[in-house]
Amino acid sequence: MALIHNILEISYQPLRFCNVLLKRIGLKKPRLRILNYHTLTEEEHSKLTHQLSWLARKWSFISPEDFVAIIKGEKAHECDQLLVTFDDGFSTNRSAAERILNPMGIKAIFFVVSEFVNVASDQDAKRFISKHIYPKMAIEDVPDDWSNMRMDDLHFLINTGHTIGCHTSTHARLSEIKDSNVLENEIILGADYLEKCLGIKVEHFSFPFGNVDSFSPEALMVARSRFPFIYTGVRGNNTKRVPSWAFRRDAMQAKDSLALVGALLEGGTDHYYAPSLTKYESWSKVKY
Repeated sequence: MALIHNILEISYQPLRFCNVLLKRIGLKKPRLRILNYHTLTEEEHSKLTHQLSWLARKWSFISPEDFVAIIKGEKAHECDQLLVTFDDGFSTNRSAAERILNPMGIKAIFFVVSEFVNVASDQDAKRFISKHIYPKMAIEDVPDDWSNMRMDDLHFLINTGHTIGCHTSTHARLSEIKDSNVLENEIILGADYLEKCLGIKVEHFSFPFGNVDSFSPEALMVARSRFPFIYTGVRGNNTKRVPSWAFRRDAMQAKDSLALVGALLEGGTDHYYAPSLTKYESWSKVKY
């Protein structure tokens, strides 16, 4: 992985030069990409601030509302734009919003695991993380500062202009669930619960683990029956042809180098993920 990252870092400037050139001669349209973060350490707050500030010089950050308006064709898409999202519902998501996003005027979608929100103690949060979110991680290896956002944290996010999305009830790997009732409990009831508790509409859904092998045609059918906007963890640009149930997202970490982040957003690995997107979109017969 380190070697791949090194190659991508080296490729950033050539990739950017080619894309700028193609755009100037009219062969490249404005891009719309989605950043996806999870948790971050206290030391990574400054790194995320630096990363987002650097991106703001090259891209325009948009709110979830503007993103939806662009997707629906209700708002013009005239420049390269980024939407920020966070998955899982870690307590550090609130601190990132309070200390980084809000001062920068960036509005994000926070996809939360509904049952994780209700975990009452830090020790129980560690157990939940080890069992559901990072199932290969032993409880004793879960960092002490990893905990969950509670309902008051979600209210804070809503009151400061952010959007809450659903990330299932327990962070289950949906491709392993064959019982339709269990699928509905994970996908639909988790969102219904958040709506009831928060008094808002929950219209955005991202499936856990992000890769296509962790999702399924059956899970997609259930998700599409409930949500108008569905997000994958597969990298790519969200062009006009991308269905609203197949949004691409670029997973990032605050510790990633600027050159690596830049190369990924310039499409340095998009070709690698194209087969996964083709497989995913083949699950639906809807024409777009």
